Amino acid sequence: MKQHIQMSVVACAAWGLAASAAENFTVEQRTAAHGPEVVLRDAAARTTAVVLPQAGFNCWRFTFSPASGAPVEFLAGPADPAALAKGGSGFGWPILFPFPNRVAKGEFTFGGKTYHVPLRAEMGHAIHGFANTQPWRVTATGTQTGASVTGVTDTESNPALKQHWPWPCRLTVTYKLSGLSLTMTAVAENLGTAPMPFGFGIHPYHPLPLTAAGSRAACEIQVPCKEQMELTPDCIPTGKRLPATTWREFHALGAATLDDVFTTTTVDANGSACVLRDPTAQWEVTMRADTAFRHWVVYAPGKRSVVCFEPYTCLTDAFNLHARGVTDTGFAVLEPGKPWRGTVSMTVRPTTPALEKNK
Repeated sequence: MKQHIQMSVVACAAWGLAASAAENFTVEQRTAAHGPEVVLRDAAARTTAVVLPQAGFNCWRFTFSPASGAPVEFLAGPADPAALAKGGSGFGWPILFPFPNRVAKGEFTFGGKTYHVPLRAEMGHAIHGFANTQPWRVTATGTQTGASVTGVTDTESNPALKQHWPWPCRLTVTYKLSGLSLTMTAVAENLGTAPMPFGFGIHPYHPLPLTAAGSRAACEIQVPCKEQMELTPDCIPTGKRLPATTWREFHALGAATLDDVFTTTTVDANGSACVLRDPTAQWEVTMRADTAFRHWVVYAPGKRSVVCFEPYTCLTDAFNLHARGVTDTGFAVLEPGKPWRGTVSMTVRPTTPALEKNK
């Protein structure tokens, strides 16, 4: 089940961005008011990423700082700064493991046994696993081909997690910043002796618009999926697939709100990608996932000006859908001693006419 695609770095000569070399990459570990941070920098590309090890290993900032003018933020921080200390799935780049999105009523059956995982009280379902709220251990940093940091979380170092997940497991994640790309590689391991059901996803928040001059309504998105799942009012898939046509080509968000589960994804050798385009800011954000990811959730709420492109290895509530006989859910089993690996990347690029002429 090993999957690994190395994502390319975008060069932007028209913006005066020199090709990055090893001496341009730095990693700084520092203490902020909300706790430890790891800061990744590419001086040549003028990009920075900031990771919070104690708050679910969330990368809460990815910034381009031009030679003049205001920085451009490609990840949205929390509405309440207190969230920076404790993590969660409401800002930055949350990590969703050992399942993404909802497990209906926090209950599923696997191998003839029924399991229960903790509910989020206000919704009555389990959601997003445990990795996004736990403290992680930083195990490595590097500056060779990019500024990188590796972190680990596992059930064995935190006995309280056994109530969240009965299978012993470990998740290792590496962020690498190089040029205008931030890449995440994840490795999931079953540390036990019995097969483990699992899924993985991420939930990155992009601010709308990308600069103050634009508007949410004018921002455009593109989603590479032919179908979407019919959902109950609380976002649980019924198992029925519906055509998804609106977002397959670039389409302005307007007043639309989304919390939709997309499937039947167009996948090539490099995987698939969702794209955000802000025509006023003249920046484009591409979230690409390798072939381990076959499903996307797109979240664009009305109450907050953000959009989330969430690549998933499996559908929302895949454990229960699979048990009911629904096909192509992405349901997977992690065998002991056989790690799973997946890679996603966020690449940004300016879309100015000067750039197009010099590509």
